[in-house]
Amino acid sequence: MAKRMIAFLLCALGVLLIVAFAMGAASTGGSASAKHGEAAAALAPAAYTLEGCWAYFAAGPCYDIYRDGAGNYWICLTCGNTTKPGPSQCKKITLQQLNRGYWCS
Repeated sequence: MAKRMIAFLLCALGVLLIVAFAMGAASTGGSASAKHGEAAAALAPAAYTLEGCWAYFAAGPCYDIYRDGAGNYWICLTCGNTTKPGPSQCKKITLQQLNRGYWCS
């Protein structure tokens, strides 16, 4: 009897979790294409400013470092080779990581 009660309670808990998850997913709203557009806009701020060339190690190689309009830093291609800074050619890098590396002249 106790085993059946435990099994029933576990099943009921599972169903409740599934329903709660479905309700949470439904409350986010919006279409997938609208969400994709918002994400792309968040990843591609309007302006990137070249901060300089930077290297992980003193011996190089050096990479272009850009800062976006939101203040995020981006590490891009080797110095002078980044044509369109953004998520397609760059990846985010933190200020802490930059402080551990070397700025190239």
